[in-house]
Amino acid sequence: MGALPAGRTLWMCLYICIGITGICGSNVCTSRGASTCKQCLAVHPSCAWCLQEDFGQGFARSSRCDLKSNLVAAGCATSSLESPISKMQVIEDRPLSNKAAGATQDVTQIKPQRLQITLRPDDAKRFTVKVRQVEDYPVDLYYLMDLSYSMNDDLFRLRTLGKGLAEAMNRTTSNLRMGFGAFVDKPLSPYMYISPKEAVKNPCYSINTTCLPQFGYKHVLSLTEEVGRFTEEVKKQMVSRNRDAPEGGFDAIVQAAVCKDDRLASRCFPPFCDLHLRTLDSHGPLGCAGIVQPNDGKCQPQL
Repeated sequence: MGALPAGRTLWMCLYICIGITGICGSNVCTSRGASTCKQCLAVHPSCAWCLQEDFGQGFARSSRCDLKSNLVAAGCATSSLESPISKMQVIEDRPLSNKAAGATQDVTQIKPQRLQITLRPDDAKRFTVKVRQVEDYPVDLYYLMDLSYSMNDDLFRLRTLGKGLAEAMNRTTSNLRMGFGAFVDKPLSPYMYISPKEAVKNPCYSINTTCLPQFGYKHVLSLTEEVGRFTEEVKKQMVSRNRDAPEGGFDAIVQAAVCKDDRLASRCFPPFCDLHLRTLDSHGPLGCAGIVQPNDGKCQPQL
């Protein structure tokens, strides 16, 4: 590129100098009109507040909120300056584990484990977090399945895919446990069939077949390392039937969450198998069911 003309170079230098003067001459601490210490410290991390009672006497335009150097130059004692400094301290920083050997509670997959951070308003501290998924970490897979009549085909597929599912999970970990739970919907009107009377025990009565009485949720198989039992239990299951499409899946999810197992140090996957969108609005005190007592959040293996 050719050299710029002398006149254009002069104007460019003058423009840059004016711009720098404008930037350097600004003071964010005094530009916001902060009238309290709290407001001042929130303006910018570089701002300080002078607590000295007689500060500013004789100076008409002295602001208690300013840069530290400006406040000291204006007569504020350093002992009267309020300007907290953000601090960060690493409390626990164990090295990352390579493999899940020994007690699972000793496995470290994130570092640091504990930090203590004290921040002043509008300030930030940067820190680095390292994460490593250890090899062969325990996995608990609790399969939640909708057993309403529309899921009959899916239940058949799960009966044939159970072994393949276990084999796929074993490629991730050799420490696998599997369990199974099922749900339909709340066993009360208007969600269940109550007429004719035979439909209470056999909701499929009107379609000339047999199925299980409607239930809310039932725990079928506890988490077990004998993954072959998963396939066995799934093969024993039968579908039920309810009136509306949205089943009581959230009730089942709550039970899967609160009925905890003793192996807390594991990755827990609760696959949720259903065809329909969830609804809650019709189950409350203003809905069709008139249920005024909320879920108690306690473990109930069968609803």
